[in-house]
Amino acid sequence: MLKNLLGDDKEEAPRPENREGNSRKPSAVIGLFDSVDETQNSADEPFILSSAPRISSAETARRFGLAWSIGLVFVVSVAFLMILGWGADLLFGSSPWGMVAGIVVGALIGFYQLFKISSQIFRD
Repeated sequence: MLKNLLGDDKEEAPRPENREGNSRKPSAVIGLFDSVDETQNSADEPFILSSAPRISSAETARRFGLAWSIGLVFVVSVAFLMILGWGADLLFGSSPWGMVAGIVVGALIGFYQLFKISSQIFRD
């Protein structure tokens, strides 16, 4: 399609088939939902994506859940303590210092939880 848009008249050379005889062509881009064949030898790979070991889908799901919980914990801790500070302002008449203190303490707790949870994401 891109060849037609750019007006390139060169013909694409035919790709050789894999050793097993199937017509699956190697792709330079792997999509999010593409399956990776675990039994395929590295000699059959047209290129090496990474030298890092493969991560199971269960480990990926665990890391994804922990990453989402970081954002959720941070936002909820700041919002909850801000609301408590606002309530303290209404109760004691110290506006806006209760809300400011609530936001600061909530951010401190949020950052503490951020570092605590992120250390669990990349554990060995």
